[in-house]
Amino acid sequence: MHSLIDQKTVETIRTTGGTSRNLPDRTGILERYGLPYDRHAENLIISGCQVLPLLPHVLASLARLFDRTGFSYTFLSREYCCGNLLYRPAIKARNDEALEECRELSKEFINENMRQARKLGAKRVVIFCSPCYPIYMHAFPGENIIFYPSAIEEVLEEVTFPERIDYYAGCYRLHRRLSPAAMDLASTDRVFSKIEGLDVHRISAPKCCFDPDGLAHMVRNIETRLMVHVCTGCYGQAKNNLAERGDVEVLMLPEFAERVVSTGLRP
Repeated sequence: MHSLIDQKTVETIRTTGGTSRNLPDRTGILERYGLPYDRHAENLIISGCQVLPLLPHVLASLARLFDRTGFSYTFLSREYCCGNLLYRPAIKARNDEALEECRELSKEFINENMRQARKLGAKRVVIFCSPCYPIYMHAFPGENIIFYPSAIEEVLEEVTFPERIDYYAGCYRLHRRLSPAAMDLASTDRVFSKIEGLDVHRISAPKCCFDPDGLAHMVRNIETRLMVHVCTGCYGQAKNNLAERGDVEVLMLPEFAERVVSTGLRP
């Protein structure tokens, strides 16, 4: 194994599915939030190994959207990490050999989830974690894999929601280093286009929001009282750095879509 790849983390993923043995038990979280798991379904939802304990309320919003229309889905009680954290030293060192080995490891890990998908009869894999998406697409280009906004688009009812929002799509610079597969941002645009009367103010991302200048740019360009994100990392940055202001509500796309279908006007 390449010296830039953390062997202990590799073994932890192989034996537990997660990047750390200290991650909370997935089953307990899934049951606490009423999220179905390990059942036969047409769609397997990949939450992301660290996203589930961090953002279970967002996944619960996504599940309620699905439940409104009978969308067939399941989560996994044991979901294998895609290994994206292993890439960081290789990316920093610009070491292509280590990056390729990381991608082979990702394929090994992801195959464990794909195997479970087949066992559960899932015809499609829906990725919620944004760093997972390009890694999955690169590892299994022939499989039916979508980014979660596409699933939201499928279940979104016709509704009018005459409000103006800020939308920060994110930069995805890290994602491009993780994998040559492109991110899917068009699906979020399609979600917005289905909402009659919605006015979207798009905030550009000249730098990553984890960079002080990038964060300052995001915050400085907010024009409304409601900010929507599709990337979990950007969402966390906005939530953490706007909390003291109290004048901007920050939502992930599933939370926003749930509000739209709950409070919007139907034709």
